[in-house]
This record gives sequence, C-alpha cells and structure tokens, in this order.
Amino acid sequence: MIRAKSYGRHLWQYARVIALLWAIEIIDRVFFNSGLEIYGIHPRQFDHWEGLIFAPLLHGSWSHLIGNSISLIVLGAAILTRGWQDLIKASWASALTAGLLVFFVGSANSVHIGASSVIYGYFGFLIAAGIYQRTFSSIFLATLVIIFYHGAIYTMFPSDLAKAGGISWEGHLGGAIGGFLIGRRKPKKKTASHQPTFTR
Repeated sequence: MIRAKSYGRHLWQYARVIALLWAIEIIDRVFFNSGLEIYGIHPRQFDHWEGLIFAPLLHGSWSHLIGNSISLIVLGAAILTRGWQDLIKASWASALTAGLLVFFVGSANSVHIGASSVIYGYFGFLIAAGIYQRTFSSIFLATLVIIFYHGAIYTMFPSDLAKAGGISWEGHLGGAIGGFLIGRRKPKKKTASHQPTFTR
C-alpha cells in the first residue's frame, strides 16, 4: 500500500489517462466522423495488426466510453493503492492477451474496440491478488469486486447476453486472463536487515 499523499498524486495522473480516452473520442467524432473505429482489431486480418495497439483507445459511442470510464476509474483506483507498477503491468498484460485472443478467436468480419479488455484485466488482477496474496487489503478489494462486478462474468463467455449486446466476450475473457496472471504474483517477503557491528 502507498501513502495517502502519493496515492492522491497517482490518482490525479491516472485521471489524465482517462481524459486521453475522451480526447481521442472527441477528435474521432469531430474530425474523422468516427472513422478511427476502423483501427480496432480485425480477427485474423494481418493487414490490420495496428488494432492490437489502438483498440483499447477507441469506443463506438458515448455510452460505451462513459461506462468504460467509470469502471476504469473504480477498478484502476483500487489497483493504484498498490502503486503504479501493478497498474501498468495489469494494463499491458490484459490488453495483450485480449488482443491476441480476439485476433485468433474472434468472429470473422468483425471489429473489436474499447477499453473493456483492460477493465476485465483489472477485474482479474484484483481477484487473483485476493486469492494468492492473501493480505487484508487484497482480500478486502477482491471481495468488493466480486460483490459489485460479479455480473461481469456472464460477458466473458459466448452467452446469449454477450451475443445480444454485441459484446466482445473474447476481449473480456482475454483481458481477465492477462490481469489474473499478473495478480497471481505474490508480494516479496521482507528480509530482516542486520545492523553492522562497529568496533574501534
């Protein structure tokens, strides 16, 4: 856990990342007439590899962006209590595993966009941290995530709910896997420091 002063600074820095998503959406709407959405992930189309990088930054509607922003803030803020390092690792891992799963398993002739893959990565990270690290804070956060986000599990698989809503279950599942793998890392045990004996 980090100190309150450092946490406040980190949270403000993280808010800028969320603001970047909004800036990208505004630019896409105003200057490109939503044309940037084509740079999402196109399953098994190697001429659209850039989607692995840009997909989490793009959104299909304002409601899509608003919903993702709220979850990013809530779950991201929870991971930030541990510091930037865990948040960055969870973000990159979830985006990578989600991108690869979508690319190789996603439906043909579809385009996958949105930061939900990262959100599910945060979800998986917090659950794994509670299971494997077993500190009071990790168990407490994992419990809260299960209580308030348990419904997210239904969109991680090819269910009727996911199909009806046009939800990328592949991205959700891939993101959760990436975050879970990072969250399994156990905290390093502090080694006892030995004070040197001075003689004269």
